[in-house]
Amino acid sequence: MLFFLLLFFVGTAAGFINTLAGGGSILVLPVLILAGIPSPVANATNRVAILFQNATGTYIFHKHNQLQVKSIIHIAISAVIGAIIGSILAAKVDSVLFDKILGVILIVIVILMFRSHKQRNRFTKVLPKWLEILIFFAIGFYGGFIQVGVGFLFLASLNLIEEYNLIQANAVKVFIIMCYTIFAVIIFTISGKVLWKYGLIIAAGNAIGAYLGVKAAIKKGERFIRIVLMVAVFIACMKLFEIFKIIGI
Repeated sequence: MLFFLLLFFVGTAAGFINTLAGGGSILVLPVLILAGIPSPVANATNRVAILFQNATGTYIFHKHNQLQVKSIIHIAISAVIGAIIGSILAAKVDSVLFDKILGVILIVIVILMFRSHKQRNRFTKVLPKWLEILIFFAIGFYGGFIQVGVGFLFLASLNLIEEYNLIQANAVKVFIIMCYTIFAVIIFTISGKVLWKYGLIIAAGNAIGAYLGVKAAIKKGERFIRIVLMVAVFIACMKLFEIFKIIGI
């Protein structure tokens, strides 16, 4: 029972962080793995919670008129196709080097996102549609394959390339992740890697966290999201660069 409560509260925190920024899965996966669940199964089980979280976020953002789907159909479809391929090919990877690379990428992304739109345009001019599709296909592939940290990549791409403000970018992000996670859950379920009991407990927490996250985003605005994003990236990078291990946490 204590473990179930821990999963629920960790799920709530992860849902809140994921909806506003990303990296919430960094909280969930270690808890599942420490419970003796193999990492591929933990990765698959977490997708159930991700689905409920983003379905809740999508509904609330749409209810508050922050989500316009029509203009992003092309990148959503591209990301879904990439995620389906990534989910099918999901397997063990050399995560040590990859984590370091991702950590550096996240730091660069945050630096760019905190610059003004005028300054950003020097780095991100209007891209042709085919290149947008390719970028979001790659992000979708990563999301289907690993998931951890994909929220940062979506949020940065939507904020930098599409020039959505952070509230709009979050709305589009949760919609796209919801779309491809439907297929990821199906694929991982067929492969027999989803532990539904744990997944649904985390999902309940994630859904509540997502609800609170969307409400906070709409009420407190883009500045609040930037603060949460900065903290989330800092924690993610601490994990990716194994600083927690060095200091004994």
